[in-house]
Amino acid sequence: MDTGELIPGFAPVVNGQVLGLAASPDGSRLYAVGDFTSVNGASRSRIVALDPATGAVIPSFAPVLNTTAIAVAAKGSRVYVGGGFTSVSGATRSRAAAFDLNGNVLPWAPQPAGGVVRAIVVSPDSSKAVIGGSFTSTNGQTAPGRGMAAVDTGAGRSLPWAAGKVIHNGGVVNGPTWTDTGDASSAIYSLSTLGNIVYATGQATSTSWQDANLEGMVAMRWTDGSIQWLEDCHGDTYSSVPFDDAVYVASHSHNCSTLGSFGEMTSDAHRAIGFSQSATQTLQHNTQQGPGSYQDFFGMPAPSLVDFYPTFLVGTYTGAYQAAWSVTQGAGYLLYGGEFQQVNGARQTGLVRFKGYPDTSTGVVEVPTPTPTPTATATPTPGTSTPPAAGSRPKRVGTPDAIALGPSKVAVRWSAPKGATADKVSGYVVTAYKGSKSVKRVSVGRTARLATLSGLSRSTTYRIGVAAKNGNGAGTTSSLDTVKTRASGPNVSPTKKPSKVTKPASSAKTTSIRVRWKGAGASGALPVSKYQVRVVLRGKTVKVVQVDDRLRAKLMANLKRHTSYSVSVRAGNWAGWGSWSTSRSSRTR
Repeated sequence: MDTGELIPGFAPVVNGQVLGLAASPDGSRLYAVGDFTSVNGASRSRIVALDPATGAVIPSFAPVLNTTAIAVAAKGSRVYVGGGFTSVSGATRSRAAAFDLNGNVLPWAPQPAGGVVRAIVVSPDSSKAVIGGSFTSTNGQTAPGRGMAAVDTGAGRSLPWAAGKVIHNGGVVNGPTWTDTGDASSAIYSLSTLGNIVYATGQATSTSWQDANLEGMVAMRWTDGSIQWLEDCHGDTYSSVPFDDAVYVASHSHNCSTLGSFGEMTSDAHRAIGFSQSATQTLQHNTQQGPGSYQDFFGMPAPSLVDFYPTFLVGTYTGAYQAAWSVTQGAGYLLYGGEFQQVNGARQTGLVRFKGYPDTSTGVVEVPTPTPTPTATATPTPGTSTPPAAGSRPKRVGTPDAIALGPSKVAVRWSAPKGATADKVSGYVVTAYKGSKSVKRVSVGRTARLATLSGLSRSTTYRIGVAAKNGNGAGTTSSLDTVKTRASGPNVSPTKKPSKVTKPASSAKTTSIRVRWKGAGASGALPVSKYQVRVVLRGKTVKVVQVDDRLRAKLMANLKRHTSYSVSVRAGNWAGWGSWSTSRSSRTR
């Protein structure tokens, strides 16, 4: 990951396609599935376990599948596999099977039919699995069951899954039968998960949305499959990954107008975009309706697009006129793989990484360096802390305080939410909205209470929100504070305090002292917004009064007669208080 150089010790020889990979939870194995029958000269029928350090075949794991496997997931001591097969190691299995670590077939036997299984994810508690693909029914059911189904991890019995009554992607339109490589016209193409949420992406090439209705992505709750949000940016979506408080996809999205974003693109499409993990709005009406077109999901909860629009030059290898096919994350980077030939106008073939959001939020390619500084992701590093309870996200942050630093930058500060320690808050996500659209986002560490947002437009009103995050993702965004960027001038520092006030003048009466001062400077800092006047008697402060920044004098009353006091003044701004001035001695009469 640091340099992009090949690891010379890992070079297994496979005699066919590898279509899916999954690491074992302990990192000791790498499972590969596909349409191969030999690995390193050893007989392996469409599935193999490899030593991730050497690429050697692990001899104790050798199931036999009668045809192609596409998906693999490893959870606990089990390996789940999906594809187009109908038999595994002599046992009947309909496109889905599970094995123990020795390759023995387990009782898990859901019955997807009419298509292939392309994706499998397992719940955090290992009690259920969601399968996705081009199948048209599961265990004889179609709603849920067409293209996506939730099943238990014991026998593979169907479980309630609310999204399956809304989303139905499955079947083949362009041919009489499905193919065992998964080349169906309609499918739930991929599944990913973070915390208590499952993300499914859809491919829908159909003559009717009644047969396949999702091009885009849907976020669902593990508990019952209820929909947290849905994005229907038109264009098949092939892969997704939650990363740095957003969810990124590999797709060819060409119309996101239902989310209040870009309309129909006639010359090309976005091959990589990202969305907020939380719902921020509801979907607008789909204007591309009718036979062979798209379903209208009007009113459903929806995310916002994040500011991530890299450009990809499509490849020619598959003939499908696509660019990115897969997206994943690791070591603080977002990685896309596919058949693209250029990224952002520069030669970049098949594999590219982007630095953790928001450092390159507009899709700037990260050039590999020997010692990159990883950006923290939503998943805690193993061994550094105890993870929060499964599915538990932090409580809501109070309303933040935002201020303009200039024509293109604002600063935001906030307080930690209640229960931050118990919820194991690992950081905060600060988002700027223009209207209802998220236009800028930064992520900061758990100890931060201040962030800056750069690259904004001058004389523009933004709404700023903050959400705390932990290993299960980001919590609910705070109420929003409103701020307007300046029309002109430089951007100043949000942490620089005013300069020291010069020594004040004073005039005393019997029980009062009038203090006068000159205004403090604030070069490179936010303007002075207040002053404090202090009265000290024999080293002890006896009175402090705060006044408006427009005042340059203050009568300090109710003092003792015939007493010597010291008076001083300091200036303050949004960043805090500057130093106290040199004291002036003054004696009451």
